[in-house]
Amino acid sequence: MSDATAESAIVGDWGGADPFAPSFRDDPYPALNQLRESDPVNLTPVGTWRISRYADVADVFRNAPTSMTLPDGSSPNMDDQDNRGSFREFMLNKDGPDHIRLRRLVLGAFTPRALKNIENQIELIVGEALDKALKEGGMEVIEDLALRVPSRMICRIMGLPEEDIDLFTEWTAMRTNAFFARFLPDEVVVGARKAGEDMADYFEAMIKKRRAQPTDDLLSNLIQSEEDGDRLGDVELAVQAIGLLTAGFETTIGLIGNGTRAFIENPEQSRLLKEQPELAANAVEECLRFDTPVLFNWRVLTDEYKVGETVLPTNSVLWMMLGSANHDPLQFDNPDVFDIQRKNVGHISFGGGAHTCLGNQLARMEARHAFRSFCSRMPQAKIRYDEFEWSESFFRVMGKMPIEFS
Repeated sequence: MSDATAESAIVGDWGGADPFAPSFRDDPYPALNQLRESDPVNLTPVGTWRISRYADVADVFRNAPTSMTLPDGSSPNMDDQDNRGSFREFMLNKDGPDHIRLRRLVLGAFTPRALKNIENQIELIVGEALDKALKEGGMEVIEDLALRVPSRMICRIMGLPEEDIDLFTEWTAMRTNAFFARFLPDEVVVGARKAGEDMADYFEAMIKKRRAQPTDDLLSNLIQSEEDGDRLGDVELAVQAIGLLTAGFETTIGLIGNGTRAFIENPEQSRLLKEQPELAANAVEECLRFDTPVLFNWRVLTDEYKVGETVLPTNSVLWMMLGSANHDPLQFDNPDVFDIQRKNVGHISFGGGAHTCLGNQLARMEARHAFRSFCSRMPQAKIRYDEFEWSESFFRVMGKMPIEFS
C-alpha cells in the first residue's frame, strides 16, 4: 500500500494470520513472518491496523501520538457490557495524569530493592519444585513450576492467601480474554465477564478486611496511599488489584512455560546454560523474544501518523504485533533460532512508552531462577505431547506440559 492513505483503504483481510483462529496459537510465527513480509501495515477485517515490523512497532511506541482509548473514553477492544472489575478502569487503559497517578501508587512494590527481599523465596520455591520432579522422574511443568512460582510471589506481594491460588488460576486465565472481548465468541466473553464478577466480589471483600486490619502488603499500601491528597475508592482499588493479578500472574506463567519448552526442544541450549550459568539473564531475554506470552497489544492514534509507507488517520486502532516484531530478520540475525548467546536480544515483549510493563523486573527475576535451576539440575527431558494443552487464556500460555526424564 505504497504512499497510501488509510482513509481510502477497503476492508482488509487476515493475510493468513488470523489471531482468533484456534490453530494460530499452536505455532503463530510462520503466519506472522509471512504477514510481516507481505503486508507489514495490515488492515484487518475488523478495521484495526496490524503493525508487524520491529522498526515500525518501536517507532509507534516511542514517537506516535497515541492513547489507550477511543475519543469517547471507551476501549477499542473490550466488552462494553463488562462492568464489574472492568479493565477499562485499570491503569493499563488510562493515559496522562490518571495513568501516572495509578502507576506511581503501585510502583513501590516492584522496585529492585523491594524485589530483592523476595528473591530468596523464589529460589526456595523453584528448588522445592525441582526436588519433587527429580524424585518422581518428571513433572507437570505448568502446575509445578511455571504457575507455582509467580502465583506464590504475587500472593506474597499483594497479601493474598496462598490457599486461593486455584481460584486465581481459573479466574485469571478466563479474565485475559476481556482485553480483546469484542472479537471473541459469545461463550468466551460470558466466561470473561463471570471471572470479572467473581474477582470483583473477592477483592471488594478483601479490601474491607484490609481497611479494618492493614498488613504489610501491596493491597494495604494502596488503601493507605495518597497521591496529591487523593485516595483510591473501593471500586478503583478492586479494579487495579484484578488487573495486576491478571496481567502479572498470567504472563509470567507464559514466560516460564514457553521458555522451559524452548530449552527442552533445544537441548544444546539447556546444556549451554548449565555450563555457563552466567548466561541466565540473557537467556530470559531470548525466551521473551523467541516466544513471547503476549503476541500483540494495542494503541489508538490521536493524530494521523505515517507507519512505513502508509499514512494512518486519527483514531486508527493499532495492534502492535510483538511476536512478529521479535522475529523480524531486519532486527535479529536468524530470528527463528533459539540462541541464549544472542548479542542483540532487544525484544519488544514488554511493550514500550509510558505503558511499559511495570512488573517486568519481577518476571525476569522469577524466570532467571527457574531457567538456571531447571537447566543445571534436570536430566534431559521430553515433552509428552499427547497430554499437552493450551490454557483458556487469550495470551500464549500453556495449560499443561507434562515431561518425563530420559
